[in-house]
Amino acid sequence: MLRRMLLGAVVLGGLLLTVLALVSASRSAPEPLALISLSLVLVALVIAIGGLWVRRTESVLTIMLILLYLVPQNYVLVGPLRSVGNPAILAGMFALVLWSSGRLLGLVTPEHDHPARWVVMLYVLGAATAMAAGMMRPLTHSESSGATRALFPIAAVVGIALLACDGLTRRRQVEVLIQRLVFIGAVAALIGMAEFLLPGFNYRTLAHLPGLTTNTELISDSRSGFQRVMGAASHPIEYSVALAALAPLALHLAHHAHTRTMRRLNLLALVALVAVTPMTVSRSGVVCLAVGIAWYMVHLSARARLNVAVIGIIGLGVMRSAIPGLLGTIRSLLLIGDQDPSIRARTIDYAKIPQLMEGHWAFGRGWGTFQPDQYFFLDNQYLGSLLEGGVVGLTIFLAVLIVGMGLARGARKAATSASIRGLGQAMSASIAALAVGAATFDEASFRQTAFLLFLLVGCSGALWSIVRRDSIARAGARSVPAPSDVAQLSHAHA
Repeated sequence: MLRRMLLGAVVLGGLLLTVLALVSASRSAPEPLALISLSLVLVALVIAIGGLWVRRTESVLTIMLILLYLVPQNYVLVGPLRSVGNPAILAGMFALVLWSSGRLLGLVTPEHDHPARWVVMLYVLGAATAMAAGMMRPLTHSESSGATRALFPIAAVVGIALLACDGLTRRRQVEVLIQRLVFIGAVAALIGMAEFLLPGFNYRTLAHLPGLTTNTELISDSRSGFQRVMGAASHPIEYSVALAALAPLALHLAHHAHTRTMRRLNLLALVALVAVTPMTVSRSGVVCLAVGIAWYMVHLSARARLNVAVIGIIGLGVMRSAIPGLLGTIRSLLLIGDQDPSIRARTIDYAKIPQLMEGHWAFGRGWGTFQPDQYFFLDNQYLGSLLEGGVVGLTIFLAVLIVGMGLARGARKAATSASIRGLGQAMSASIAALAVGAATFDEASFRQTAFLLFLLVGCSGALWSIVRRDSIARAGARSVPAPSDVAQLSHAHA
């Protein structure tokens, strides 16, 4: 055991020292020795508490979710890390360190050949291949900086997915984490509602915690006379999609939470998530909300579907009376089609893609190199994956979505509990909503939506493993002869 701990310390220390040294060199830190000393202390802390925290995966991921949804995304730690110092990114990277230390120390015993782990590793391989392909052509300063910055969010989402997949080993852990995710999302929704309804309310100013500084200035946007809210997100579209994708989970918990009080609280959370989506004045959020709810309603009985439909109609009436003109604006945005100047501009820009892809169809132009300040705003994650990762990168991104939904649906089909069946359907609905949202904006470039996608893929993998183990255990129990049968066989033999 001591040898494994020493090995883990050496490996993790080397990785962390390398990252910190690169950051120190790129930012010209005046005291690199102090930075190295700090890294050694961090390595010691990781090794010391890794054994405790890796068994409390839901707590680690809950902290990440709080930082993701409630700390403004333009805030970073004071110091040389800049954008890398975003608290949510650091929490995701810490999850990767915990998963790695758990594997090295033998604290995590994952299921062999897990589909979720394979697809996450393929994602890493695809990103690395795209980066290597990008380095084979001359890069501008903007492209080179973007490729460097992309390394850290990749490490974060990989850590989140792997820790969730292998660290959530009990049904209760998955349920607790999903419940916390819904409640955190509801708090984020209430923040957006306060921004919309209370003039002068500025959450980003209130949430400026000590030790944090702004890395970029976010400018509030308006559309058709309505202020577009975004809470702690970096853009109203990100905010709307990251909350709309939680609606199926809240709807599931409103039906299947263990107590009446929790069911009512989840119903209130669902109302907040649904109500705040139009306040972003975002087509993407409304479409994702509709897809997610419709996907989950397939699982419901006819009576339950009717109840949801009636409540939805009543809610639309209440919102129309409370905020005149908002629903009409959303309807116009959805029906305007290519008459919208922003949509027309995007479709014109899409004509430039074949020329940009010339000679780069296989592995792309390089991960993180497609910078809007140099090229144009793409607003389509599938095209973005094609540009940066080529056909290989696009295929892998599609595989992440398909495997995530497939694992959640697989858990639903194999489970015997109505609650677990519903949870599997709800997680597949949330991933489906994110899959639709990826066609309307560059989803993987925004932290809230990218981190949520990989968290749900990891949770779907964990739930699939739990249900699979339970099925194997039940099959084994049925194959063991009952005590009375054993006694009768012994008597007959005698």
